[in-house]
Amino acid sequence: MKICALIPAFNEAPHIVGVVEGAREHLDSVVVIDDGSSDGTAELARSAGAVCLESHGNCGKAAALHRGIAYARAREFTHIITMDGDGQHLPEDIPSLLRVARETGADLVIGARPFDRALMPRARFYSNTIGSRWASALVGRPIKDSQSGFRLFRLESLCRAKLRSRRYEFEMEALIKLGRMGCTIAHAPIHMVYENGQSRSKMKPVRDTIHICLWSVAYRFLGA
Repeated sequence: MKICALIPAFNEAPHIVGVVEGAREHLDSVVVIDDGSSDGTAELARSAGAVCLESHGNCGKAAALHRGIAYARAREFTHIITMDGDGQHLPEDIPSLLRVARETGADLVIGARPFDRALMPRARFYSNTIGSRWASALVGRPIKDSQSGFRLFRLESLCRAKLRSRRYEFEMEALIKLGRMGCTIAHAPIHMVYENGQSRSKMKPVRDTIHICLWSVAYRFLGA
């Protein structure tokens, strides 16, 4: 496997160096897609050893990942790992995804967090639980963590899926379309990161979960 990490980032100066340096301990190539940051994220990413692709404005997470995927494809990578630049995905969990990918040969390995109601904010616990049950029903197989952005993809399969999403619905669109294509899906255990009971994610649990569920109907039933 020839693998690179793709890290979309928007104003992640406090965390991006640690994420890049941690990822580089496990992967030879780390690519940060700076989505119009104004806090020096791009410069910090480069100083930490990442290739940095810059956007002139904030286009959205999925749009940034599309650009990173094109970069990886042009350089003949066979797999990509997607992870967030805000530190909620721990680089030390990368070997867990690599191990499962090698053991199973799966087209998609999802980094699955342990959902512990006692440790998670109520809104995030229920949005993740409902989202994963909804995804399981749409995909037709058990999905443990539908909203996890910490994933390993076989690049050839991902490119065949013809993804169109622009923002946070990327994960659900990829999941549904790969499932419809008959691709194999596996899960790898990862850690759940919260600070003072709060996630660093920029997602709004209730609003974005509803948005993602509505888009998932289009992806599954309307051929979007």
